[in-house]
Amino acid sequence: TQTINDWYDRDIDAINEPYRAIPSGRISGPQVIAQIWVLLLSGVALAAGLDWWAGHWFDGVSGIFLGPVQVPPILANALFGSLVAYIYSAPPLKLKQSGWIGDYACGASYIALPWWCGQSLFGQLNPEVMVLSLLYSIGGLGIAIVNDFKSMEGDRMKGLMSLTVMYGLDRAKWICAATMDLTQLATALYLASVGETNYALVL
Repeated sequence: TQTINDWYDRDIDAINEPYRAIPSGRISGPQVIAQIWVLLLSGVALAAGLDWWAGHWFDGVSGIFLGPVQVPPILANALFGSLVAYIYSAPPLKLKQSGWIGDYACGASYIALPWWCGQSLFGQLNPEVMVLSLLYSIGGLGIAIVNDFKSMEGDRMKGLMSLTVMYGLDRAKWICAATMDLTQLATALYLASVGETNYALVL
């Protein structure tokens, strides 16, 4: 998914980070496309294999059901994450063009999706875990803003409305800190509300 993002950001990276492999020409277009497909198919195959190892296939319970077809949970996460990665980076949607939506999609991909996969593999994915991980993904929005700082010049020149472009560096850094701090507070309150007082106090 990072390769997909780098491919569609090659014009912006040519401004912000011209030394990177794609804008510098060290890797060709066909090589990039081949790498995307190899990594995508390998990731999907690995997800399917982990579902098999965990006993999710054909258990009639786990994952998503599309009519009679069961898509086990780790494979479903991998497919959904791949879709999010594509629409985040590629036109026509290119979610990263919209500061708040794009940064939240990025944060959720970093935090919620891996969390859901781990919980599906080693535990039980339930609504409480999903709510908690989605809350933490708001904090991931702050992490995505940090990444936007280094890309501000190219984003502005190419019309990509990242939060740093929309609000400027000074306001963006406060938004970054606030999203991470308020996420911690909201998560602590949520944990306290479901009886996990010790974890809430640690946060």
